[in-house]
Amino acid sequence: MEPHMGSAHPSLVRAIVLAAASAVAGGVVTGSGPGRATQGPVFADVAPLVHARCAPCHHPEGAGPFPLLSYDDVALHAPEIRRVTATRYMPPWRPFPGSVAYRNDRSLTTAEIDLLARWIDAGARRGAPADDPSPPVFTGGWQLGRPDVVLQMATPFSLGPDGSDVYRNFVIPSTMARPRWVRAWELRPGTRAIHHAIVNVDRMGLARRRDALDAEAGYPGMDVGDVQSPGGFYLVWTPGKTPTPPEPDAAWPIDEHTDLVLQLHMQPTGKPEAIHPTIGLYFTDRPPSRPRLTFRVGDPNIDIPPGAPAHVVHAEDVLADDAEMVSLFPHAHYLARKVRTWARLPEGSERLLLRIDDWDFDWQDSYTFERPIALPRGTVIHVEITYDNSAANPRNPSNPPRRVTTGERSTDEMGNVTFEIIPAGPTAMNRFRAARYRRELAASETGRHHYNLANALADLGSPDEAIDHYRRALVLTPDLGPARFNLGRLLVARGRGEEGVAELRVAVKAAPRDAAARVALAGGLEGLGRRDAALSELRAAVQADPASSLAHNALAHALAGRGDRAAAIAEYRAALAIDPRNARSRRELAEVLRTDGRVAEADVEERAALETDPK
Repeated sequence: MEPHMGSAHPSLVRAIVLAAASAVAGGVVTGSGPGRATQGPVFADVAPLVHARCAPCHHPEGAGPFPLLSYDDVALHAPEIRRVTATRYMPPWRPFPGSVAYRNDRSLTTAEIDLLARWIDAGARRGAPADDPSPPVFTGGWQLGRPDVVLQMATPFSLGPDGSDVYRNFVIPSTMARPRWVRAWELRPGTRAIHHAIVNVDRMGLARRRDALDAEAGYPGMDVGDVQSPGGFYLVWTPGKTPTPPEPDAAWPIDEHTDLVLQLHMQPTGKPEAIHPTIGLYFTDRPPSRPRLTFRVGDPNIDIPPGAPAHVVHAEDVLADDAEMVSLFPHAHYLARKVRTWARLPEGSERLLLRIDDWDFDWQDSYTFERPIALPRGTVIHVEITYDNSAANPRNPSNPPRRVTTGERSTDEMGNVTFEIIPAGPTAMNRFRAARYRRELAASETGRHHYNLANALADLGSPDEAIDHYRRALVLTPDLGPARFNLGRLLVARGRGEEGVAELRVAVKAAPRDAAARVALAGGLEGLGRRDAALSELRAAVQADPASSLAHNALAHALAGRGDRAAAIAEYRAALAIDPRNARSRRELAEVLRTDGRVAEADVEERAALETDPK
């Protein structure tokens, strides 16, 4: 059975306590009694609203402390609903009403609040039970329905009953048998101790290495290491956040070599907690036609003196190329009161992106625009956050106020906004990447930052500059295997085969089971005319990783080129057993079959290749 959501979120508890006090003072209004109104809305009029805006959290396995599905559920809590919707405390939605149109807006309009108030004030009448709409069904507690795959940490993490905040990163290996595209995801926390969660991916095993150095599950800190947002999507979960419904042209890749890296910000609850969240993945067969990218603006040095009622920090960044902005996610702690971000276009006009006048650390969320916002190259993205470190701030964790600086603890402060964009094309994407990594490198010279910039430069068509940054990365971090691998491949591609092969030999020696490194080394040897050595490396690649379709494909191609059609056909079939949707393998297999006189089999493979990829 999936873990049941235990205690309520702190903000929900506060709302219920206030509402309960109101109910005791004024008496609970129900749908019966001599004073019941005979006119006005009935449950069938308000149920669609409650089901759409309240039920995603308020169901038996949701984050809410009680369900709001049936008439009895809603009528029982009518006073609470009246109070928290009138003050816009619920549903939790912090942006200033009507400032920007967001697709995932959970807020209630004035007319919707008035409808609920009129229904409750008139006695919360049910009407005819037959008119009650069917409540939504949350399969196993999942808001998006039953996932295609459910992933979970291998073992729970034990969080103590007290102490300060805990940031920890957990590596969750993929269970994929073949490459897939993820169209949506959902996290079930299983405890109220998780303040927020971020999911990244690692395809190089670097997070596993850090995990192995720590005796407990996962590894500590906010610096998750050299991982990436999957496919340019910023995957973040906060209490009360509704999972983003799937979009037709939005998906990110996962395969058998992908590790999910789950970063959890945990807060002790006063009792021991077994932290063991689950992640649901929903698949599609359709890859995205327009890749995405995330970038962050903010994280300045923060130093707020005690008593300061309106301490303002500002950060900005310039778009390196044309792009469409899809969503944003602001982050700050308890002292933040206002968050504002806007775009200043090159011609001077400004476009508001987010305005929050009553920031609440307990209700952080991402905001997806109703329609992506087109922004030209040179647009300046501004972020402004106002902090209140006075005694008048009811959320100030220190009494009396104390000096607050940048830090990981909730009682420290942070300030940033992460933006999700769709660059105008491949060149624009690479310009964005190069600009971001140049900024990171200017702020801190590390092997990882040189490596990231080298990757972007290689894709941008600046191979010699990329080679220089790969070499500098390896000076600072000699065991950075991916940098060695990419450097070797790039040297081979630039006609510097001997240098490239030397680097690839080091990469293979460091990771002998890495089939991709052996395949690249084989390519370098082939280019130098060392065909027997190349074939030997390809056979070693298949032995090192029998589940690698890349290795089987490369060996098949080499065998076909040497006229060994029977062995090539066997390797192509082995590759397709691992990755049936590889149209190129099927096409090459068809060519070998046709050359071998097996025309009918070749026709079957060609048709299958065309069905897989009509292009």
